[in-house]
Amino acid sequence: MTAVDADDDRGAAVRHAQRATGQVAALASMITDDRPFGDVVQQLLAARGSLDSLLIRLVELQLRDCVPSPEARDEVDGLLRTVLGRSASPRHAPVLHRNRPAAPPSTGPQLEGRTP
Repeated sequence: MTAVDADDDRGAAVRHAQRATGQVAALASMITDDRPFGDVVQQLLAARGSLDSLLIRLVELQLRDCVPSPEARDEVDGLLRTVLGRSASPRHAPVLHRNRPAAPPSTGPQLEGRTP
């Protein structure tokens, strides 16, 4: 990886953090404006998801710098995603995962006796 790639990925992480800051700031305004509960919860979940994605992005950047083996990075990355309850790669993954084939979409757990 080149220094330019690292700078691009770090710049993307900074922009991601700035978007998350905006999402969190919007919560205070929504609460002050007495917006409907559902709208506030939706915004809160969006902000939380954005912060979780930022954490994954930052861990991927750190792993790329300190873990030499792509297989080991993938294993640690998978563990982090499991802990956060995420199975798919982020939309804007750093170089670490750009060549990895996409995982098939999950249909989620099926309840016995029920059909979707």
